[in-house]
Amino acid sequence: MKCCKKTALALAVGSLLASLLGGCGLVREYYQRWDGHVDTSLREPTGWYEHAEARNETHDLVVPAGLDEPPVDNSMDVPVPGNASGPVGESMDVRPPIVPLRSDLGLRGQWGAGEAIVWFERGGSHGIFDEESAWALLDSLLKQMRVGVGKVTDGAYELTTMSADYNEYGAPYNAADLSSNALRYHQIYKIRVGRNDYGEVGIATQLIGSMTMLSSGYMLENLLSDIELQRFSTGFANNVIRMLDKRAHEGDQSVDYVDVTLGRDNNNQDCLVVTAPYKVVWDSVKSMLPKYSFKVKEYSLSSGTITVEAEEEEAEFFRQRGVQPFSLEDGTYKLRVGELQGKATITFYNGDDKPLSPSEVGRIYSGFSQALAREIESYRSQALQPGGQ
Repeated sequence: MKCCKKTALALAVGSLLASLLGGCGLVREYYQRWDGHVDTSLREPTGWYEHAEARNETHDLVVPAGLDEPPVDNSMDVPVPGNASGPVGESMDVRPPIVPLRSDLGLRGQWGAGEAIVWFERGGSHGIFDEESAWALLDSLLKQMRVGVGKVTDGAYELTTMSADYNEYGAPYNAADLSSNALRYHQIYKIRVGRNDYGEVGIATQLIGSMTMLSSGYMLENLLSDIELQRFSTGFANNVIRMLDKRAHEGDQSVDYVDVTLGRDNNNQDCLVVTAPYKVVWDSVKSMLPKYSFKVKEYSLSSGTITVEAEEEEAEFFRQRGVQPFSLEDGTYKLRVGELQGKATITFYNGDDKPLSPSEVGRIYSGFSQALAREIESYRSQALQPGGQ
């Protein structure tokens, strides 16, 4: 009986601690929303800021009258730094640095000239020894990370990603980050493929745009420091190494990742382009819409259209589902699902049957594409079950 009481007490204390710890993250989120800025208190050193007042001072040797000047050996002088400077006191960031990783596949990370680079060493077991194979690998990795490609530089192995959410370690924002109320960093990266003087191929990453949000999607004022720019780019590169290492050790299972990007349909209208068959996308859109408070008024399989009544929910509604808000104004809309070179397209029209503007489609893209990709994954997993679709 005593044992049962002790077990019950332990469970109760454990539950209380868990709720308190979870509540700390929530309280911190509410505070940041009220203040409008990122809470950096956990990054700052605590006390002992005397070094912030340190100054270089010279003390000339005073030789008493009547004595000879002592000999001087300048080879023992401690060099005085030139214009070296950096954060001191409360401005310091005491978080452990994100350092470039290495892998036994022959991969190594490096930071230099504002870029985080993953080098594919010659003689490694990674199988990447030229720009074309590295470029194809990059495309596969971005699809796995659910990061869309925004712009590709003509005549060069260089691209700019679509904006996506990341955590403070430069990895894609996931359900664990959401449940812990971790900050969202809505970012754009510039990525290029090149070679070094030793002939090694590398993938270089540079953070070029960032907005900071609470897990709920509420925007905060936050200007990233040089240290943070390095942290994110290095974290992104480290994530590439981890993914390649995992593929090699667990085997590439050739998962058919869903890629949703912005593009143009057969009528040259702005739309979402999905790397999935028409039927899969049609069925997935139909099943997804009611889950996000869309009221389906009618649909036509022959014309590939779905007419809905939209009523935008609060940010908390989307946060609980792990996606960003759709940013769609209340009203009637028509979604037209089409085909384009083996892919599916989704074009949005307003109540007057006029296509939405590029800026409107761009606002919808992030949250809608996240929700659709998950719905398609669910659709495919159900189809693989006995008696599935």
